[in-house]
Amino acid sequence: MAFNFILSFTISLVLALEEDCGKCDLRSSWCRTWTNGTTSCECRQGFKLDGEGHCLLSKELQEGGGLESLGKESTEDCELGQAEKMATRILTDILAKYDKNMVPKMRGVDVDVELLIQRVSQIDEIQSSSTMHILFSQIWHDPALSFEHEEGAHCLTNLSLSHRMVDSIWLPNVCIVNSKDSKIHNSPTPNIFLAIFPNGTVWMNYRIVVESPCEMDFATFPMDRVICQTIFESYSFNVGKVRLHWKRHGDPVDFIEKVQLPDFHMTTFIHEKVTYQYPAGVWDQLNIKMMFRRSYEFYIIQVYLPTYCMVLISWISFWLDRRSLPARVTLGVSSMMALTLQYANISKSLPKISYIKGLDYFTFGCMGFIFLSIVELALVGWLENRREQMSEEFLSEEELRKNVAQRTFSIKSMRSGYGRSLRPTFTESNCASPDEGAWQKQTYVGGQEPRPPESTAEAEKESENNQMLVFVRNARGSRKRRKKLVAAKLFTKWTGEDMDRFCQKLFPITFTFMNLIYWMYYTAKAKD
Repeated sequence: MAFNFILSFTISLVLALEEDCGKCDLRSSWCRTWTNGTTSCECRQGFKLDGEGHCLLSKELQEGGGLESLGKESTEDCELGQAEKMATRILTDILAKYDKNMVPKMRGVDVDVELLIQRVSQIDEIQSSSTMHILFSQIWHDPALSFEHEEGAHCLTNLSLSHRMVDSIWLPNVCIVNSKDSKIHNSPTPNIFLAIFPNGTVWMNYRIVVESPCEMDFATFPMDRVICQTIFESYSFNVGKVRLHWKRHGDPVDFIEKVQLPDFHMTTFIHEKVTYQYPAGVWDQLNIKMMFRRSYEFYIIQVYLPTYCMVLISWISFWLDRRSLPARVTLGVSSMMALTLQYANISKSLPKISYIKGLDYFTFGCMGFIFLSIVELALVGWLENRREQMSEEFLSEEELRKNVAQRTFSIKSMRSGYGRSLRPTFTESNCASPDEGAWQKQTYVGGQEPRPPESTAEAEKESENNQMLVFVRNARGSRKRRKKLVAAKLFTKWTGEDMDRFCQKLFPITFTFMNLIYWMYYTAKAKD
């Protein structure tokens, strides 16, 4: 019982001390324990407390070049070159009794995370990822590494250590859990910064390149948005051992320079802290989400304007002569092939998705207009042929009566001998052989005059018979043929020229209306 009481009292005392120093900025201040047991945040050397309770760098240090310009009262007993020897001795003493396998505090460690984004190099649509170069800092307090009471500690601002010393101390093991790939820059040695302050505050910084996943939705492509998310988490310790926080003083996420990419521009970013429930417990997660919007000016120049030109070129056939069939066919087919090839080139640079993109609607619509211009050409040819057939098959009554009269006159003439040879008959009494010269000197040719019809009734009867023959011949066609003739009466007033004039107005008006709907919808989606 006594042991449990002492243990609980010790834990409650540690918790009380941690609560008082929970808001200390570990780089500019440190948690001081007074003789009466109370704790407070004290500013480090070179920092002064402002009106809001924050430790800021003093003006003397800002003007004099940093911590090296401390007052003589604090460094008067420090000899030049002795600080390095003291640092080596202090570090050796600390590591001699240090256990890197134990969590520094019973309650757990609070780790502040700071992110400085150096550059966003690219966003890959095929892999759905972004590549960033970041400076990733972790700050935590380890009492076992405190050396402020060691001899000569007042001569040391901190212990700046090599990257080889990282394996000698306890680490919270904060990693990027959703990264596809990450590595530490080596130029030429691993870019790792490690510093230990006199009160035991540890500051570790990595310069890494990380490939993070991005959430992409191509439904509004090329006016779409991209969200890239990076998640930081302690891989080895749950919240009972390690608690993660974004840096509690100042901006935890900052950019060295403005993010500039050829095809994207960053609109905003947010950082948040969440918890995630695993089977082994609860873990803290620090998320940063960066929102990018695609710069679609490239696609306007390389895709939309050429597509408009292809559609307009296909419409030139409406103004060409209807008899220029090869030229009109060439315009439509060439425009269709060029548009298909352009669409295939764009699809190569995008992932194979199962839904329709915004650019697909535009491309398919333009293909439809080009295809309809080719269909219009076929319809014009059909109307012209139909017109010629109608002029031959559906003669007026007067033309039919004239044709029948001419046919009747021709038949009667043949019966009366008018169609026989008109050359004169030469007998043996006139000449032994025909005289060709005499034939050429004839001023007229004699022949028997055909007998006119005995009555007009016979001619009218013959006309009726011939007219019946015409309709009987048409009636012998197939049922399908008769249906086509009846349907053709709907276009008796339409010609190929009328169809061209109609399409000269219909196609531009419809295409303009379609583009207004398309651009109004997708530009509104891009602004949401």
